Amino acid sequence: MLASLVALLALTLTSAPPAQDPSAPTCRSFNSQVACGYGCKTDSNRARCAKTPQGRCVVVDGQAVCFDPPAYVVKAYGAALPEPECKAIDGVVACGYNCMTQPGRAQCAKSPAGVCRALGGEVRCFDPPAIVFALYGKETPRADCRSNSAELACGYNCLNTPEGVRCNKTPTGVCKATNGRITCFDPPPAALCTWKRALPAPECRNSESGPACGYNCTTAFSKSACASTPSGVCKVFDSEVFCFDPPVEQKADAECLAGLGLAALEEATP
Repeated sequence: MLASLVALLALTLTSAPPAQDPSAPTCRSFNSQVACGYGCKTDSNRARCAKTPQGRCVVVDGQAVCFDPPAYVVKAYGAALPEPECKAIDGVVACGYNCMTQPGRAQCAKSPAGVCRALGGEVRCFDPPAIVFALYGKETPRADCRSNSAELACGYNCLNTPEGVRCNKTPTGVCKATNGRITCFDPPPAALCTWKRALPAPECRNSESGPACGYNCTTAFSKSACASTPSGVCKVFDSEVFCFDPPVEQKADAECLAGLGLAALEEATP
């Protein structure tokens, strides 16, 4: 009798289904709705799942919410990607990084280098574009915000002047204020993928229509214009300044361009 029980127990143990890998995708059904993905969670109304292995789902204030970091952010940080956070207020829940709340509002950045700030009860978040992560990887500088009583701007190399508040989208950009006008210039992604961190700093010139910023700037008859890349040229004809930039995509780093492709793919996904 004992031998039979031992044999039955052994058979039961060997035939038990293997434990499910928590990192593997799965599906959940709730209230006749099915959700599939990673780290699924269920609240009193529905089931939700993350779309990527790096995504996270939590139940906050009775709501199941999920957050997936962009693919180019995952590529930049790899295993060093910090865990996201979630914040809730007045029934509103947001997940991501460096979250900020105001009454009835909650927002989070999509990346650790992003930033959120509040002004006048509104919350605004800024994340560096994909080219910055392609260039700096996990060393991507964290963005900043500047504000006055009426305006809030976030990004890099911010300028807070009587003319207004402006910021660049990349650490290599520049903003210039002259005669009541502000101009901000960021080198195009193809130039950043070509010169990378060796990209020269852009310059700015004053003109009758306000500052002009870029490369190889030229001024004639109170008019200024600049090329968008260091290989661009600017010439004067008939008191006008004309600039031309030769294509640099063929010289750009392929891996850097691939990071931009990940961002374009996510933007095209509904």
